[in-house]
Amino acid sequence: MKSMTGYSRVEAMRGSYQFRVEAKSLNSKTLNVILQIPGFLSSKELELNSLVEEYVKRGRVTVRVNVKFLEPPKLVEIDKNALTSYHALLENVVTTLSLPEPVKLSDLLNFRELFRFDLSDEEIESIWQSLVPVLREALERLVQERMKEGERLRKDLQNILENLKVKVDGIERLAGELNKVYRERLRDELRRLLPDGVEVKEDVLENHLAAIAVRADIREELVRLRSHIERAFELFNAEEPVGTHLDFVSQEMLRELNTILSKSILKEISELALDGKVLVAQFREQVQNVE
Repeated sequence: MKSMTGYSRVEAMRGSYQFRVEAKSLNSKTLNVILQIPGFLSSKELELNSLVEEYVKRGRVTVRVNVKFLEPPKLVEIDKNALTSYHALLENVVTTLSLPEPVKLSDLLNFRELFRFDLSDEEIESIWQSLVPVLREALERLVQERMKEGERLRKDLQNILENLKVKVDGIERLAGELNKVYRERLRDELRRLLPDGVEVKEDVLENHLAAIAVRADIREELVRLRSHIERAFELFNAEEPVGTHLDFVSQEMLRELNTILSKSILKEISELALDGKVLVAQFREQVQNVE
């Protein structure tokens, strides 16, 4: 089981390039890849997307790539119009604030967008081939972090289900005593309503009890609820992403508890079912973090 949250950062030098790759993932219903890469690598976006999909199946994944040239690129162009605009803007700031220092060339060099690299297809491919191993390492570390967080999630979810099983056991024990409770309540009600000395035939009493028992029978709901709990435990050990499946199972558990509540005539069963709903709500909230 993996969490959908994680972070990794890898820095490496390959040939005449220095790379820094950051990968961060957050919760999402589907896989949503966000790339923040240098403009000269825009032609590699589809390949980078495919690379991310090899490692992550669900989540909002942001990949940030920084490339530093250890040797100056052969062709560098300066956007002179933008340079003039930035210089004028900074001069205006200096004048407005009455700053003692004039605008210097070093100030303008901080604006990287002023510089354009006219790289050949061959050099872009060389950068990409050098970058791929760094990307893979960053994504592998991201997966490792998601697995660590997933193990913590698994323990939390297992604890919630163990507590839910205790509530279900309690409901089942009380459900086994329902016929006795119905009989006592029905006799008390009949004594209150009927004149003194009037007896109710046992066959009539049994017919009424049978009708009530059918309407209030929760055995099927308990069987299905236990089945959903066991299914959740099985999914914890699956290799593939299970977040969506666990979310569906939690909805089904909630459905059975709601039905039990609607049928219950015992305060104790209602209280246990309500406690169970709280646990399922906690379970479902945690499941939103599972890939």
